Amino acid sequence: MLVDGDLVLTESVAIVLYLAEKYSNKGLIPTDLKERAQVNRWLLFAATELEQPLWRISRHTVLYPEDQRLPGDVILASQEFKAMASVLEEHMQRRQFIVGESVTVADFVMAYTLDWGNEDQLLDGCPQLLAYMKRMYARPNAPARIAEAFATINS
Repeated sequence: MLVDGDLVLTESVAIVLYLAEKYSNKGLIPTDLKERAQVNRWLLFAATELEQPLWRISRHTVLYPEDQRLPGDVILASQEFKAMASVLEEHMQRRQFIVGESVTVADFVMAYTLDWGNEDQLLDGCPQLLAYMKRMYARPNAPARIAEAFATINS
């Protein structure tokens, strides 16, 4: 959740877009309409095609009470994630960033979402995506990877 004055905003993609527009001088959202459309395309892809199966996996492995978990749904969601990751794997051939020649908000959302998938060992066979994540997390000021962040909480 983001609170900015009287604005209360939920949903990670909405928050990222709001901040990118509020701080447009940082150049994290393209000014070109077609490039911005591609950023939106990949943000929606991350939220609907990659993140949605990850939430299903989490619900049926740790969030729901054991008697409500459906192991079969974990298998289906894993397959769905892998199928969509292969679409992104193809897209990232010979690319440094999701859209254009510089980092955008699409890269921040995608790197985090892929890191989550990688925590569930769902990126085997996706060398482009693994290399992309490595580049994104090597950036100055990059947040801790998910495993690193959890390690600090559990310490």
